[in-house]
Amino acid sequence: MTVRNLFLKLTIAFVLVALVAVGLVSYIASQTTTNEFGHYLETRMNQPSPNWPGGGMMGSGMMGGQMANHMLELAGPPERDFLQAINNATWIAGAIAVIIALVLSVFLARQIAQPLRRLTLAAMRIADGDLSQRVTVSNRDEIGQLATAFNSMAETLSKNERLRRNLVADIAHELRTPLAVVQGNLEAMLDGVVEPNRESISSIHEETLVLARLVADLRELSLVEAGQLELRRAEMDVGDLVRKAVAKYQPDALEKSIGLQSHVPGVLPAASVDPQRITQAIANLISNALRHTPAGGTVVVRAGEQPSRPTQNVGAGFKPAPASKPALSDSFVVVSVEDTGSGIPEEALPYVFERFYRVDKSRSRASGGSGIGLAIVKQLVEAHGGKVWAESELGKGSRFCFRLPATGRSPAMSAPAPGV
Repeated sequence: MTVRNLFLKLTIAFVLVALVAVGLVSYIASQTTTNEFGHYLETRMNQPSPNWPGGGMMGSGMMGGQMANHMLELAGPPERDFLQAINNATWIAGAIAVIIALVLSVFLARQIAQPLRRLTLAAMRIADGDLSQRVTVSNRDEIGQLATAFNSMAETLSKNERLRRNLVADIAHELRTPLAVVQGNLEAMLDGVVEPNRESISSIHEETLVLARLVADLRELSLVEAGQLELRRAEMDVGDLVRKAVAKYQPDALEKSIGLQSHVPGVLPAASVDPQRITQAIANLISNALRHTPAGGTVVVRAGEQPSRPTQNVGAGFKPAPASKPALSDSFVVVSVEDTGSGIPEEALPYVFERFYRVDKSRSRASGGSGIGLAIVKQLVEAHGGKVWAESELGKGSRFCFRLPATGRSPAMSAPAPGV
């Protein structure tokens, strides 16, 4: 018969071990007591004494167990009663030890099996879709570590499920507006309410561009998150990428009456990056800053070097590297985009890099974009082994930063680049 219950298996195993150990100890103790007592009687019989019949008459021809048994036969009732009492006490002690072992076996088996049973029940409920299940961690042994890992897994599953639902709802929201515009315009044309002229067709075309851009962003984001985005790395001066991105967005900044500047030192460590992807990350940050900066404001893009200090908060500020600074083998290239917008509430900062997250709950496309740009920045930077973070103060503006591991010193330039 196969025992399937772990509790019974452990209990039976503990009891069997206790029975074998106690039985063996009791048997050895009984035999040893009998032999030693027989040896004692033999010694007494070989010594002249008027109290022992035939005292001094026994020889040494009988040895071992045979001698002990013979001595017990010659001993009187008191000696036999004494030996019997010792043997009885030995077996009674063994029986008590077995009972105690049985109680301890049940207790120890329960201590092991009960948490595992709770884990099994919780896992079955999670499999049925109840992601709120958690187990109590009552100790720090291997079972406690397993319970902690289980709770962490359940929390991750719950978070991922929540993100999946939010993603579906956000995608539906983002697609609904342009589709509604396209559908409304086409129906108006079919009904003869709107003439199919250049202006109406241009409106439909703009909405299709919004749809195409959203789909492309989602595809790129999914590729990066799945680790399937190919990075064509090269030793690059990230400062050059910053200058090119700022130059690209100068017309947009002028149109919105926003001052767009860059501050890049003449010498920066080189970094192994995909220039197209890092340029995209910088462009997304600049576009985001221009969108949230009012007319008359300023957007400043900086690049600098930050030494690697394990104890330093990566969110702290950094100082641009002077041209004469010696090369560091363990440093970072840090890029920041600062704006003079309205700022971000402190409670929203941990979520700004999540896809479709907007501080503006009205979800206006004019002020908030599609909500994917910062998520793409985060994934692209982390794909390069870097880190992103955001700092902000309400009423004063925000600063979005990312850092990349440096691989060496870029060739020195003649002079620091002026603000663009």
